[in-house]
Amino acid sequence: MKTLLKNGLVLLYDKKGWHYKKADVLLDGNRIERIATSVSAEDASVIDASGKLIMPGLINAHTHAYMTIHRNYADDLAFFDWLDKVQQVEDGMTEEDVYWTTKLAIVEMLKTGTTCFVDMTIKSAQETEGPRSAAAGAVRDSGIRAAISRGLAGVSDSEESLTKYGQAVREMELFAGESRLQFLHGPHAPYSCMEDYLRKLTQSCKDRKLGQTIHLSESQAEMESMAKEKGTTPIQYVDGVGVFDVPVIAAHCVYATDEDIRIMADKQVSVAINPRSNMKLGNGFAPVQKLLDAGVNVCLGTDGCGSNNCLNMFQEMNAAALVYKGAERKAQCVGAADVLKMATVNGAKALGHEGELGVLRKGALADLILIDLNQPQFLPANNIISGLVYSSNGSEVDTVIVDGRVVMLNRRLTTIDEARVYEECRKIAERLSMPQADKL
Repeated sequence: MKTLLKNGLVLLYDKKGWHYKKADVLLDGNRIERIATSVSAEDASVIDASGKLIMPGLINAHTHAYMTIHRNYADDLAFFDWLDKVQQVEDGMTEEDVYWTTKLAIVEMLKTGTTCFVDMTIKSAQETEGPRSAAAGAVRDSGIRAAISRGLAGVSDSEESLTKYGQAVREMELFAGESRLQFLHGPHAPYSCMEDYLRKLTQSCKDRKLGQTIHLSESQAEMESMAKEKGTTPIQYVDGVGVFDVPVIAAHCVYATDEDIRIMADKQVSVAINPRSNMKLGNGFAPVQKLLDAGVNVCLGTDGCGSNNCLNMFQEMNAAALVYKGAERKAQCVGAADVLKMATVNGAKALGHEGELGVLRKGALADLILIDLNQPQFLPANNIISGLVYSSNGSEVDTVIVDGRVVMLNRRLTTIDEARVYEECRKIAERLSMPQADKL
């Protein structure tokens, strides 16, 4: 099936950077077949893109989608107090709960232009049919693209750790045929995973040709405890036990030292910064300009709703483009073009899909969004790149296409029953005794 996007303004990226031009975009199945000034295809379904920007879908490089259940719940707490409070709720969640809360996250992400996300979840699907198929099933049923990791903690030979590891592997096998799904291992953090467990997971990645994602150097308390217990930094510690011997997306890295940055650059580690989450939890600001200067692939994530409250990548881009300027007291630090690249091109590279995702070009996967430019925040259109980062709020996303399939058209989702998702999540919150002042 072919889809033709007519009369749009197309956002392109190449070695010279971002630029845009008036053009049509022809999709053939799940790939981009042609981008040209005037394209005709008699057998194509046509979408009028007049007055709209056709751009790559955004890639959320670090989140915990199931944590929509924690939205506006554990706010204004110190990091480890916050962690304890959300853990109490998570202990009562089922696979089916994770399915619905992840689906709620997907509703929000699709509506704000995210077409792919990297997830660290708390349950692994142990069947492929029915509502008990956790995050992987929510991705499959909604039409979005994702890289799923089960958050793992403990020691390699404990019964609980082995069970969770086995569940994660079974999920990978069950959903192996889903083209929009890839899997990573997800060791939670060096303070929650013993050395033998980190080695076991890394070896599993080598055996299965997987990458992994891990929280690193997120808080001052983590840095102090690692220095006391291991005499080193979290990043140097996990490098020493071989974690970086496979492709890694390291989340946060707020307290990365110059030596940490050198190591991550040498080992081609991708760093997913999460500025809104790090600010909310009082953890500080990642050394983004140093990471970029060192050649580290920096991508962008929202983290979960427990520490961000929303999954809107336009808001995250805005924060990233502003906060580091303030932290460094330098207006030239982390520009709009840099941030847009983090949310698209760099996210794709982190997932091993460089040139296939995060860009619009012939042969790339057809993951793209249409932005309504006829909005006051885009006028006058002096610089559309700046407008996307400094002015947009995500409400301008009109149409979303993932893997060549229209999953939102004219602001209406085509693959998800929103009312059902909202109702199921309200039931879950009530069962888990979450505070609900407003029974909407």
